[in-house]
Amino acid sequence: MSENISRRSFVASAAAVAGAAAVASTVKPAEAKVISETSSVWDLDPIGEPTEFLEADIAIIGAGGTGMACACQAKQLGLEPIVLEKREVTGGSFIGTEGLFALGTKYNEAAGTGDITVFDKVEQSMKYHHYIPNRALYNRFFNQTAETVQWLEDLGVGFQGAIAIGNGDKVWHVYERDLNMGPGATFQDSMRAAAANLGVQIELETPVKKIIVEDGVVKGVIAERADGTFVQVNAPAVAVCTGGYPQNKDFLYAVSETRNELILPQGVPGMTADGIKMARDAGAYMAEGLGTVMWCGPCINGAIWTHMDYCASVQPTLWINGNAERWIDESVWITDFAGVGLAQRNQDKTFIIFSENDLVTWEQEGPYGMVFSFVSPGTPMEGVREDIDYLVEEGNLVKCDTVEEMAAAWGLDAAKLQETLDTYNGYCAAGFDEDFHKPAEFLRTMEPPFYIGQTGDGYYTTCGGIMINVNCEVENEAHQVIPGLYAGGSDAGCLYGDSYDVMICPGSQASWANNSGRIIAMEAAKYIGK
Repeated sequence: MSENISRRSFVASAAAVAGAAAVASTVKPAEAKVISETSSVWDLDPIGEPTEFLEADIAIIGAGGTGMACACQAKQLGLEPIVLEKREVTGGSFIGTEGLFALGTKYNEAAGTGDITVFDKVEQSMKYHHYIPNRALYNRFFNQTAETVQWLEDLGVGFQGAIAIGNGDKVWHVYERDLNMGPGATFQDSMRAAAANLGVQIELETPVKKIIVEDGVVKGVIAERADGTFVQVNAPAVAVCTGGYPQNKDFLYAVSETRNELILPQGVPGMTADGIKMARDAGAYMAEGLGTVMWCGPCINGAIWTHMDYCASVQPTLWINGNAERWIDESVWITDFAGVGLAQRNQDKTFIIFSENDLVTWEQEGPYGMVFSFVSPGTPMEGVREDIDYLVEEGNLVKCDTVEEMAAAWGLDAAKLQETLDTYNGYCAAGFDEDFHKPAEFLRTMEPPFYIGQTGDGYYTTCGGIMINVNCEVENEAHQVIPGLYAGGSDAGCLYGDSYDVMICPGSQASWANNSGRIIAMEAAKYIGK
């Protein structure tokens, strides 16, 4: 939170990645969304001849939530894994998570959701995703969640309990947390310690560049050391656990339907489609929904995940698009942020407007709507003005006394903006929103001074990718298994339609990371006969 970490020195945790939004993209949002077989977005980095050779039972590409779970489970099953991680630290984008979905745990019982069955949630999920996912995979995944929570606890991970997001069921198992680190980072510290206790070999700053396939069978990987030399890991099994492509904007724009000119990844750096591209090079087919993105809605450009400026980004004030028109009931974010993110991706530009009165209220009384575990109504948003002032100083927010100033700041039509503001204030005075039926409790008159800034469409990760079967085995275009190749976490497809199912299974992607990692280890052990 803001009181624990200086904004200007905040670079090491998951929150720092909001700055990754500045990564340039050469693919424009409005361009075609179907990637051709020869598109440059599929290109792999060149590789040199290996000068070092290692042996393993399973080579795990990526040390995030999926890779670390896979490694620990593999060790427990008697396998010798080697984890290859491109960054200088383990954890991946998982350090940005707060909790995971599970059914049938003691926490569900305590929360009153112990009677929710796997069938209930699988059916709800299949309907939500338009029956696109692999139902058998859902069944295996959901039926394993309670066991995985216990398995994680045995490894040293702590949980606070099961709560809800918005109006959903209390099935989101939130982690215990070190207040100076955040819940996901605390979780991954526990996994790092567990891996060390089990003797897992982890090679940091060693990105994998190619999956070795001979006669259609996986034989290992080639990775590059920090000094530019290449190492070959000979292994009969390879697990692709690289976290999708949230930081590869060219790839994201090419495969997704978004047209918003500003998209803001909220995960850590490093997830750039490496695993997906290498799997395709090895013969993998992409599942339906390759372009599925876990959208989370408005984020003021420059705001930092977990900080008060991010919390301000999603408050139900006044949101407009590039035509200076409202585009949604702004309070929907409180109950379904994924839905808001989907709606926002169809707007070319989006902006937030709030007033000095709003800022004073947030300082003194807290936010209008709860923002995850960061801040709740009734709890003052400590540090919010400092964060907002910083955004003003950086030019991401502009403080204005008139509508004309607001319009000029962002190239908006002043007459249209005045009309929108007058209409909205009229609804606030009447206590009824004729356009979107926004609840009256969130209708607050907008008076100067105003703050206005462009909001990007934030997203946590991607959740579409490689075609897999119920055993997390990778399949080719003919739906034949590529022997020895597995994929899990955000690299795997077959679980989503067009969005995150946050209102049904909050924390589903974090849960899938751990559970798919375990499934891969179990199936690899069978495959190689250990």
